[in-house]
Amino acid sequence: MKLSLRAKVSLAITLIIIVISGVSTYLFTRAHSSSKEKGLIQRGAALSYALSEAATEGLLKEDLNLIKKTSSLIHADDITLVQVYSNIWNIVDAYPFDQLRNPPHPDALEHFQNSSAPFNIESRDGYDFYTSIDFQAFEDAPNITIGYVRLILSNHTIKQEIRGAVAVNILVSAVITLIAILAINILIGRLVVKPVMTLHRSVADFKNGILEGEAVPPPHAAAELKDLSREFNLLFKTLKDREKQLIESGRRIHSLFERVEHGIFRLDRNGAIIEANDRFRSLFGEAKELCEVLPHDNSSADCLIRAAQENDLHQDCRAAARNGNEIMVSLSLYPEKNAAGTVVGFDGYIIDITEKKRLEERLVRAQKMEAIGTLAGGMAHDFNNLLTAILGYSSILLRTLKEHDPFFKPVSIIHEAALRGAELGRKILSVTRKEQREIKPVDLNNVVRSALELLHQSLPKNIEIITHLADGLPLTQADPSQLQQVIINLAVNARDAMPGGGKLTIETSLSGADRNGGTSANARTGGMIKLSVADNGAGIDAETQARIFDPFFTTKEVGKGTGLGLYIVHSIVHNHGGHINIYSEPARGTQFTIHLPVIAPDAATVFPEVAEVTGSGTILVIDDEPHIREMCRDMLGALGYRVLLAEDGMTGIQTYRNDHRDIDLVILDMIMPKMGGPQVFAALKTIDPAVKVLLYSGYSSNHVGIDELLRRGVVGFIQKPFSAEDISIAIKKALS
Repeated sequence: MKLSLRAKVSLAITLIIIVISGVSTYLFTRAHSSSKEKGLIQRGAALSYALSEAATEGLLKEDLNLIKKTSSLIHADDITLVQVYSNIWNIVDAYPFDQLRNPPHPDALEHFQNSSAPFNIESRDGYDFYTSIDFQAFEDAPNITIGYVRLILSNHTIKQEIRGAVAVNILVSAVITLIAILAINILIGRLVVKPVMTLHRSVADFKNGILEGEAVPPPHAAAELKDLSREFNLLFKTLKDREKQLIESGRRIHSLFERVEHGIFRLDRNGAIIEANDRFRSLFGEAKELCEVLPHDNSSADCLIRAAQENDLHQDCRAAARNGNEIMVSLSLYPEKNAAGTVVGFDGYIIDITEKKRLEERLVRAQKMEAIGTLAGGMAHDFNNLLTAILGYSSILLRTLKEHDPFFKPVSIIHEAALRGAELGRKILSVTRKEQREIKPVDLNNVVRSALELLHQSLPKNIEIITHLADGLPLTQADPSQLQQVIINLAVNARDAMPGGGKLTIETSLSGADRNGGTSANARTGGMIKLSVADNGAGIDAETQARIFDPFFTTKEVGKGTGLGLYIVHSIVHNHGGHINIYSEPARGTQFTIHLPVIAPDAATVFPEVAEVTGSGTILVIDDEPHIREMCRDMLGALGYRVLLAEDGMTGIQTYRNDHRDIDLVILDMIMPKMGGPQVFAALKTIDPAVKVLLYSGYSSNHVGIDELLRRGVVGFIQKPFSAEDISIAIKKALS
């Protein structure tokens, strides 16, 4: 049974008072009994002595009626036996007389054998006193024992007195104890128990969140309890402040836990998810275990084992998202251990790095493309150097041969092959972005035909290419290579939309054309040319159409698309002053329509090619390629020029320093070992600030350094390979 504080204190105090009262009663009783017994012993000793004095005369006179003379002494209520013995312990007289033959106690006999001092011994009913009867014949004579007196005193009366005293003492103690218990309980209850219970209720209310104010002890409470109440109030205030701080801290931590962009979670020791934030649930839904998030090759179990062994784990791995897609995540796990070092759970977080991985892959591909472009550009440069000699000498031979000459046809074929090789070099430079974008009047139909040559070779045979090109299409101002890239990009998209084959339709027309195919004057002078690329593939839904021209947006699998194709198409069309539209229906195909502006007739005038131009003067050719130097001497010599040759930059500078007054033009190669074109041009400018330099290179004019030289005073640029007509016109322009 659970006792209250009041009951416990009352019980303890009652027990203490009862014990004290009992001990005091016991001590009083014992002291009273001891006092009575001592009085009885003293009385017995005195009576024994008196009897021995009275019996001395009777023994000396041989008067056997000894006791009668002391009847006034022995007739007391507590004297139960009086005997007189001779010195040899023969009974002489007794009272009462029927006890005459009662023998002495053996201990008394033994005592008086060695001593004459009085002797007493306690018996069951009282005390047995023995005193010797001594006789002194004369003064200074020794005492002679002539007999013994025995006196037995009863302790019955004393015991009655003691029992009465004990009863009175117990009664008084009980009354005093009861009064003390009541008084002390009232006092303790008022001064201690009640204030403590008040404080206890305050503590309970505080624990239950009920107490809002302070704990106030009763006015009559002890000073210590008042101090305790004040300390409790300080503790209460401190705990309240701490509670508010903890609540605010918990709120902030929970807010951070929910708002952080990482998926944070807690696991038990078996990998079951105990707690997760919103980001984790947005990634993986209501997953119950880590194995549902990392299902591949039991990776979740491996992660738990490794994290437990290594104390933490950080790795990139595949995960299954809530929509069923596979994503790449960065996983971090930290084991939670108890005091014994046993793993009881795990804390961790997951970061979705899918887009990061895609960007890394795109960066790697871009770096590869840049490396390939650099390599291809260098190869195209060397290729153009080779073609320069072939094209140059073939053009020289063609000028000297007639059509009926047996070598005319082989040389013509070589010349045509060199021209095709030069075009191939320009395409390579175009792909590697090392050829200058040339904006000029363009026939869109010719661009489509050029693109078809590539498409027929690159598209699968199960795709049928259908073209409808409008006749008499006006020109547009554009870069033909960029327009060709637009057509190829759209065709590649159409191919991916028709994996099982289909039809690719490319059409050109003039916006505003009538139904008979005619066009109005306004359309021809200020209208728009329309290019349409259509397929009958899978089609595109409305949501995807809204983002289809965004950079890096793609619906293709990772590694099968960069998301830049249509973005580049849109950028090219926009940069040419046009616009692009899309129309698509799922399962019915897609059509892209491009509108490009028509240029004015005078801007579209195509001037006839100019034949090679002869001239006169001295030209210095600085080139590290010997066959190009020789070709230039032969080609320019045939045009009427005096030609000086230099195999490197230092030789060219020295030659110009010696003959610069006679040299009209310097033809300088851009790329040479030891000293390149920029350094040679700077040195020539120091010799003659008015020097005329015509630059040539296997790279295009937008190559790093060429544009800068043109701004610094180079009079012209011609790209390798070139024909006699090309270089004659370039020289004429430079000298003019």
